[in-house]
Amino acid sequence: MSKHNFEAETWKILELLTHSIYSNKEIFLRELISNASDAIDKARLKSLTDTNFLWDDTTFKIKVTSDKEKNIILVEDNGIWMTEEELKKNIWTIAKSGTRDFIEKLKKAKEDGEHNLIWQFWVWFYSAFMVADKVQIETKSNLDEESFIWESDWKTGYEISKWNRKKRWTLIKLFIDEANKELLEEWKLRELIKKYSNYVAIPIMLEVEEKDDKWEVKWKKWEQVNETIAIWKKSKSDIKTEEYNEFYKTVSMDYNEPLTHIHNSVEWMVSYKSLLYIPKEKNLFANMSDPNREYWPKLYVQNVLILENAKELLPVWLRFVSWVVETSDLPLNISREMLQSNTVLDKIKKGLVKKVLSELKKTMAKDEEWYKKFLENYWQIIKEWIHYEWELKEDIASVVKFKSLLKNEMISLDKYLEEARAEEVKENDWCCGWSWNCSNKKEWDECCGKHKWDSCCKDEEKKEVKTIYYITWKSEAEVLISPYLEQFRKNNVDVILLTDPIDEWIIQAMFEYKWNKLKSVMSSDIKLAEETEEEKEKKEKNKKAFKDLLELIKNTIGTDKLEKVELNENLGGYLWAIKTPENWMTPQMEKMMKAMWQRIPAQKRILELNPQDKLIKSMQKEFKKDVKSKKLQDMISYSYYQAVLLEWWEVENIWEFIKLTNKFAGEYLK
Repeated sequence: MSKHNFEAETWKILELLTHSIYSNKEIFLRELISNASDAIDKARLKSLTDTNFLWDDTTFKIKVTSDKEKNIILVEDNGIWMTEEELKKNIWTIAKSGTRDFIEKLKKAKEDGEHNLIWQFWVWFYSAFMVADKVQIETKSNLDEESFIWESDWKTGYEISKWNRKKRWTLIKLFIDEANKELLEEWKLRELIKKYSNYVAIPIMLEVEEKDDKWEVKWKKWEQVNETIAIWKKSKSDIKTEEYNEFYKTVSMDYNEPLTHIHNSVEWMVSYKSLLYIPKEKNLFANMSDPNREYWPKLYVQNVLILENAKELLPVWLRFVSWVVETSDLPLNISREMLQSNTVLDKIKKGLVKKVLSELKKTMAKDEEWYKKFLENYWQIIKEWIHYEWELKEDIASVVKFKSLLKNEMISLDKYLEEARAEEVKENDWCCGWSWNCSNKKEWDECCGKHKWDSCCKDEEKKEVKTIYYITWKSEAEVLISPYLEQFRKNNVDVILLTDPIDEWIIQAMFEYKWNKLKSVMSSDIKLAEETEEEKEKKEKNKKAFKDLLELIKNTIGTDKLEKVELNENLGGYLWAIKTPENWMTPQMEKMMKAMWQRIPAQKRILELNPQDKLIKSMQKEFKKDVKSKKLQDMISYSYYQAVLLEWWEVENIWEFIKLTNKFAGEYLK
């Protein structure tokens, strides 16, 4: 027997390992099983060049059992394992090197981009001391005539002694401490194996107890716990729909069937396999409203579950997707628990996102009813990231549906464009959707140089584009009575009704969609039909007739509130309408910003009057009679308050509005 003492500060290394590197003590079994699997793989590799290496022991297994009386967990395998020299050199590298030297080595390895730190420092083995106060290794390698026992309590040092094992074999004994006795239970060991090592390619055998009707132990037997072949590694033709659905319930905790699944295998610059599920019903066990909840893909590396919540692989707006990803190309840091950010990770993420968006588009086209159900449950999550995902905003917007004014149903933006009117636009009015007044390349470089000029802004080129008209409002019931929709109904032009609070954020990001402009119905330059000579003449006549009254109204309401007051013959049966000037904040957005305690500068609006309305005509009559009339002042104020309320604003002086309402009601009752 040989004894080896530790340096004085060696205990600090255990503190570092158990508190800084590993965040979950349960992974101790995963680490031991993973490295038993690695030892078996090395034995297989060795047997390819040495046909006698395995002797008659060619059936590989990993065995796990516990002895509750002695508080021991045992992990056994028949891999290659270690000679005496390897025990001294590898198993205790950390203790031998000392705390300061160990930390310096880790630091240097990180700077050099060395990711194979697990085996270099044998950190996997020290995870056992998170749950055990003593560890013993019994090992026999076919590369050594002798067999050995290694033992340590981590406190004073370690011992190596010889024993009489003749066949290739390794047994790790963990003497479990008082705080972790639950780990000795059969159900707990099964749970840990299924959770972390279910798809290790080697059979993992758990010793289980057979009991009679009185729950007395009759005998013990070995039972294989793991699957060995992951479903995502199987051929698609070998997997039934029931198997796909059953696995979905396992990874999602959802008892419903999924809308669709995406089984993907990529073997190119980056190799990975994935199985993704898109739900169709609302998952009652997952609160998707909170983007910070831990609902993320499971990441496997070399068949071992490394991360249950691999946030690095999934954008938050796809948090409703349940999936698993497996790769051997992804480097890991020392603990196998945190991903090292790198280009491989980015490529996998981009590939997965592209695949999900492609599947959503496909499902939206072939199964409208079920897709409608899916959107009813998850539209808010998808919509929120149209605003944030700048590069993918059009792809995300393409799988969302919006309420149509004319069809009275949910439609996609592509469906809207199919029936929208085409407009011929000259080059100097068109530039990549970033600026609508770039007349030459120099101007384009200054305002929207993110796209190639030759691809969309060629000199003297004419383009056919369409306009997607939209209106934002606080509810569908109220938006339908908006005065700005009258001319669209009259001219049979569709409008997208945006009535969700989040729609305001979408509009801030969506200047255009596939080179087609998005335009608010409140814009002042909308002309859906050419005016007749008679209409033009009437418009000019009204403009002159109401000029002075419009000026009085602006001064009465206040130049701090109104940018201008003008006539609008397209308001149908409505008296007034208020709209927001180009590039100004809408009332809805202003209200949301104030709710978030944001300081908002004073916003001026444009007030429009319907010259055909009786009240406007009464105002004009009263104005000609007495420009300082109190009645005229009351009519202006009362009508303005109505317009403000109609536009989802807040009336500043509610008492004055109530008083004016009662006054006009009193006059009516007479």
